[in-house]
Formats: sequence, C-alpha cells, structure tokens
Amino acid sequence: MLYVCLSAEGVDNALRQLGDEKCAELRIDLVRPSMDEMKKMLSEGNVSYIVTCRPGAFDEETSLQYLAAAAKCGADYIDVEIERGAAVAARLKDACAGTTCKLIVSYHNFECTPSREELLEVIKECKSRGADIVKLACKVMTPADNAVLLSLYCDCDNLVAFGMGALGKISRVASLGCGARFTYVASDNGDGTAPGQLLVSEMRRCMDLIG
Repeated sequence: MLYVCLSAEGVDNALRQLGDEKCAELRIDLVRPSMDEMKKMLSEGNVSYIVTCRPGAFDEETSLQYLAAAAKCGADYIDVEIERGAAVAARLKDACAGTTCKLIVSYHNFECTPSREELLEVIKECKSRGADIVKLACKVMTPADNAVLLSLYCDCDNLVAFGMGALGKISRVASLGCGARFTYVASDNGDGTAPGQLLVSEMRRCMDLIG
C-alpha cells in the first residue's frame, strides 16, 4: 500500500494532492485542518488514513487531542514519535481501544543510520510502548546503511523501515518486498515530506518493473 503524504496547507489543497489515491498520510501539523475538518475527512470517502501531528505546529495537548480524535473517527493508523515518551504512547494506545485504528510508534533519524543492534533496541522500545506497527526512517549515508535497515525485516514483524535521502530511495522500494505493510510516497500534485521520497507514479513504475 502506498500512502501519499498530504502536506499542503488547507483541506482543499490537501485533497487536491490526494487526487484519486485511496491511501494517505494526513500531516495535521502541515495541513492544519480544524478538528471538524479532520473528522469530516476521515469519515467521508473510501480513503485509508495514517494521521500524525509532528511537534511544533501545535502545543502538545492539542496535538494529542487531534490524534486521539482521529483514532475514534475512522483513521486506520495514528503515528506518534518515540521521543514523546511512554505516557503519550499509552494515552494514544488507550484512544485506539475499541476501534479498528492501530498505533504506529515511529523513530526518525535525520543524521545517520545507527547500527543494527541500536535499531533492534529502538524496535524493542517501540513495541514495549504498545506499537502495533514500528516505523523507522533513517538518513542513509552509505549503501551499506540500506542493508542494515532492510536486514531488520529478518527478525521483526509489523515493521516499516526505510532510508531517507538520495541513497535511501532503493530501500523505500525494497522494503515492500521485505515485509513492510506499506510505504510513504509524495503526491504527483505536490511536494513530499521527507528527503528521498519517491512520487507515487515513480514508485508504481518501480513496482511494475520488479513485479
């Protein structure tokens, strides 16, 4: 499944980014919908949503209110960063209770790809916080970093791990063959949200060539 990252400010602009795609990551911090607008997006149409709200755009309580509401209003996944702590993850895990929404606990490293041993510890910590899915996104500095990230699939399930940056592009494609349930792509109608993110059309061409 290819989740198109919605980053354009304003719901109408974000929906233009989505186009006819049926899977989207809704970045609350970038799109900045009102609570009612978010609920309407999640309840209308046949779109699978990952909802996240990266720190900075809203105060912490408002951010968590958005994510908790998303879990109860139709999101398939909500995503919270490991850095925000165990108590925050527990609160959002509780918000998912009684719904079909799953909790993603994510780790982003924009500087490097840590060692395999370090990343295994990160995965263990994410799962201890109730993660249904663990997401790892790390800056790839050498081709070997891709091998480190992709090797994690041998020992871990319910994992979405890939590299960021130009050298990490191949891992975004390969991760789908290694066991990732989904990956993230940029809209053909707008900007991406991370370095090295492929356009949805580019990812589909890669998948067609492979498969």
